[in-house]
Amino acid sequence: MGAYQLKITIKGSKPPVWRRVLVPEGITFEELHRIIQAAFCRTDDHLYEFEFRSEGVRVAPSEEGGLQNSKYILTGTAIDKLVSGANKFIYTCHNWDYAIQVEDVIADYKESFAQVIKFKGDSIPESCGDMAGYYELLEQASKKIKPYHIEDVNKRLSGNGNQGQEEVHIKDIYDCYDKNSLLEIGRRHHMSGLSKLKKEELAEQIIAHILDKEVMSSYFLCARDSEIKLFEQVAAGNHKLLDSELEGMDFLYAGGYVTAGADGSFAAAEEVIKAYKEWNTPEFEEKRRRLSKIGDYLLAANFLYAVTPPSVVLETFNKYEDAKLTLEELNQAYELLLPYRCLVAYVDGNFADGALMEQNGLRELLKMQKKVPYYIPTRSEIRSMADNSGFIMTEELDRLGKFLAEVMNVPEDRIPYILHQVQAEISTGGQLQDLIDDLEEAEVVFENDEQTKAFSSIINDVWNHTRLVLNRGHKPYEMVMKGLEEKSVQRKNIEKVYPNDPCPCGSGKKHKKCCGKKN
Repeated sequence: MGAYQLKITIKGSKPPVWRRVLVPEGITFEELHRIIQAAFCRTDDHLYEFEFRSEGVRVAPSEEGGLQNSKYILTGTAIDKLVSGANKFIYTCHNWDYAIQVEDVIADYKESFAQVIKFKGDSIPESCGDMAGYYELLEQASKKIKPYHIEDVNKRLSGNGNQGQEEVHIKDIYDCYDKNSLLEIGRRHHMSGLSKLKKEELAEQIIAHILDKEVMSSYFLCARDSEIKLFEQVAAGNHKLLDSELEGMDFLYAGGYVTAGADGSFAAAEEVIKAYKEWNTPEFEEKRRRLSKIGDYLLAANFLYAVTPPSVVLETFNKYEDAKLTLEELNQAYELLLPYRCLVAYVDGNFADGALMEQNGLRELLKMQKKVPYYIPTRSEIRSMADNSGFIMTEELDRLGKFLAEVMNVPEDRIPYILHQVQAEISTGGQLQDLIDDLEEAEVVFENDEQTKAFSSIINDVWNHTRLVLNRGHKPYEMVMKGLEEKSVQRKNIEKVYPNDPCPCGSGKKHKKCCGKKN
């Protein structure tokens, strides 16, 4: 394995503030972004872009809002083709510009992670906005700039000490967060009165709060089995997670109990690990597992019906589980989950979808929802919905994925997201034209009638085999098979209107000059 030696300088810094970093070959631009953020002790939750001016290429998370005279590629692309042929390029993130010089290519680099080998300049607080703000900060005698500790930075880059390095402490982690990131953690724990605090005071209060035994145990009580498994893996020193596991750390990351490093690595502070071991008794673990299981059934019911009587949750749970669930225990579980992760609200004796409540759509849904028995999902469906935000893979969706890959030339890594989006829209009552519009926004454009007709045929099959909220979880074809309605109402084939076609509204104008322009 080789590496690139990059000198990364904050533009406008006088004297220059820079880091010389060895970056492994084969990583993506998204990973390079995280490495740079870690190298400068910053967060990685801002919009960013790389610019290779001599090639006329920009690299960004999406092409939305991009300049018309630039060629855009996505940040999931490997860096090698552009970086190996460049002398220098620009990186921009959150009002900060960095000049990156490609100094050398190291042929025998043996590490799988990046590391800073030399630096100049202290850690510039991200919260000061730009270099002008930094210089104003320096003029304030009461403000102390944190010195740069290359050892701590390299621990973060390598996975925070998974190779026998010294312990990671929560204060050191929080020192690398900006104030907005700390406020997000505080809001996650329903803390108030934090916005006027200085960053140091804010960090101290949040750390004290989240390490409180009652607060921490209540938060971890709401963690799912898969999340606890990943946390214990990280706590044991295995910091590098698979790409498919990264979302599994979102809950504990949002709570401030783990931190993200470069290259998909995570770390837990020694104080967090110690506290977890102290109160994580067998009795607590049994209670957490039970709550996790109840939460999975609540989630599955919410995705299937959007409005669920407690009796349906009880019926489903008690069909599969030996330790039966009572209404009292279900209500207690809901109250425990509510502060941190419950997607439902308890309204008029039902569990109702939280997003639906925010949009005032509950009454409208109840008018449209068919008065049929609630579909009782299988165990595998419950697990799939709980693990994948409501998604259930079907043969029809698999066929759609192959069509997108083979006919529409959609990159493989984008197909799972599109399939999730398609199923979610159909299950909540979306129409075929809505789906086509969504796909075109995602740059999946139908270029001729053959493609449109093929998609329409496939999507009709997908729709007919998707569990619909309006059917209380039943697939359209099941409604007929079970005698719940006489005929499955199929969606009509799409009649695609092209820009130069006469507008369907009858105005006599071309579509692009009429309704197409409005859209």
